[in-house]
Amino acid sequence: RDSIAQLLPLPQGGLAFAAADPGWGRLAPDGRLALAPRSGTAEFRATGDSLALSEDGMRLRVVPRPGQPALAFDVARGELRPSKPMEGDGLRPASDSAGGISLTQWRNSTQPRLNGRPLALGQGEFARSAAVLPGGLGFVLGTDTHLRLYDARGNPLDALPGPGASWGLALTGDGSLLVAAHADGTLRWYGLAENRITERAALFIQPDTLRWALWTPEGLFDHAPSGGQELVGVHLNEGRAATPEWASFQQAYRALYAPQAVRARIGGVLPQAGRLADLRARIGHTPLARPGEICAVLPDGSCPVLNWTEAALPAEATALRFSVLPQDRGLGLGPLDVLLNGRIAARIDPPRGGGARGDAPFQAEIPLDPGPNTIATRLYAADRGLFSEGPGLELRREGQAAPPPGAGRLVILAVGVNNYGVPDMDLRFAVPDARTVVDTLRAGSVGLFEGVDTTLLLDGDATREGILRALDDAARRVRPEDTFVFYIAGHGVRVEENGRFLFLPADIGRPRSMTEAARRALDDDAMISALARIRARDGFLLIDTCYAGQVALDSLSALGNETGRYLLAASSSVQEALDSYDDRNGVFAYALREGLAGRAAKDSDGRISALALGEYVSRRVPELASEKQHRQNAVFRTATRDLRSFPLGIAPR
Repeated sequence: RDSIAQLLPLPQGGLAFAAADPGWGRLAPDGRLALAPRSGTAEFRATGDSLALSEDGMRLRVVPRPGQPALAFDVARGELRPSKPMEGDGLRPASDSAGGISLTQWRNSTQPRLNGRPLALGQGEFARSAAVLPGGLGFVLGTDTHLRLYDARGNPLDALPGPGASWGLALTGDGSLLVAAHADGTLRWYGLAENRITERAALFIQPDTLRWALWTPEGLFDHAPSGGQELVGVHLNEGRAATPEWASFQQAYRALYAPQAVRARIGGVLPQAGRLADLRARIGHTPLARPGEICAVLPDGSCPVLNWTEAALPAEATALRFSVLPQDRGLGLGPLDVLLNGRIAARIDPPRGGGARGDAPFQAEIPLDPGPNTIATRLYAADRGLFSEGPGLELRREGQAAPPPGAGRLVILAVGVNNYGVPDMDLRFAVPDARTVVDTLRAGSVGLFEGVDTTLLLDGDATREGILRALDDAARRVRPEDTFVFYIAGHGVRVEENGRFLFLPADIGRPRSMTEAARRALDDDAMISALARIRARDGFLLIDTCYAGQVALDSLSALGNETGRYLLAASSSVQEALDSYDDRNGVFAYALREGLAGRAAKDSDGRISALALGEYVSRRVPELASEKQHRQNAVFRTATRDLRSFPLGIAPR
């Protein structure tokens, strides 16, 4: 399918090969193709006219692989969805003729022609795509190695090396922005100004899962609601003698997740310089985590020793006890997160004293789920902006298959604060919204769960200590087979210095400074630590905040990334929060009520999943807000890679 980049003979006969698709495989000794795993990237080789772009460059359409349906991507909405190849939606493909310019013989050719006259390319360089600028002001050729910009007479203006062959091109209506479909599976936006080609953003789509990541040259990124932050990252090569360092966007989430900045960058607005440069300097100093001792806790209190490569777990084991050995490389030590089956199970602060070199081990004891268990660890730097992947293991109980999914109970903790005791801070709908969410979830639970357990904290009961006490109480009662929903409504702010999110409880008063607010508020770190003790396999975080704005929504997305839970969050201005959609509820709670009433997608039995509800509400909130002449957004994030959803309610028939 493409150039073979390397061949290696195998001891048992045959060859291993690496290809520029990208791809790899193995040839049997008799020459047969014995192994050729399918690449997880898009294949734009036959893109043709399927690549089309909107007038402003914020929407595009492309066929990810030959024979597959087209996909439409909306930058502003952060949405990827199926699309008809030519659905008349204002998207248009590139043209090879306009305003007196006619490009011919350019496809897969070393001698493309401008109005019949050959154009010179590099030796052995093939043209793969072409696009004429509006009005015939010039044109762009995409080749195996470069994007090349020419004026109307064919004079070269600029050439930018590409990340692979440019199989397709598309232009905005004014010709100021170009999108190229490259052989590495990315779609990239390029500015065309002052006779220069400058990269603005890149989009990577995983066609099999429809996860995606969108990022800028500075390293700022956005990702799909279903994930994608683990697909792309920053690679730091420090020379032949040093081991390369790598940090996925998931590991640098708090430092680099910035959807608004990504959208602005595509529009031509440069972000603050130095963000990625600072991250690159820090990657090589991220603390390391090495495996220590590990054993399986049995009901009689004994703890037989395991090793980190062992897959078998005693059938009667109830917990895993282990240590992780840190190595501080200059950024200090933050907490160690332990994830069990994809959700956070513990957040452990650095050991006090830390040893002579800050290398005292972290100690953990993690209750296990029935059936198989996957353990992962993450060790943060002191500022918690970057983490390294620590030791992990997959465990199977001896002679025991995975348990069938059980109904369990629906456990709801809902918090709403209207009365802050400060007149200009009081809200109108946080309390009724909390009640509505509880009532709606309870009504939809009939026939789905074995019971419903609700805790409602309103106004004066929703203090910082009261909320943490309720979460601690839930941690004692919630079982792995239960489903846990945490809803919280009130004021929320973002601390500019570190990007942390603060929920303002009822007893916050009027802080005189952000430092005082951070001390008296419920910060996201305290929330994560409390949620880590909730053992439910299935959990949904619903956060409805006022004062927060889009930037705080971005901080809340980090909460989903770090807990491994489904997260649905909305943010509104004070005026929007004081307005009701229907004189009963705010926009977010109304959309939840609407979705659980049957407007969200449901299966043949009428069950509405967390995934369906999250997708519905995130689309519906801006629509409902616009009806009230407001602008309000919602974000939905799933941190699970396998997209294992779970039911939340049954729609009324």
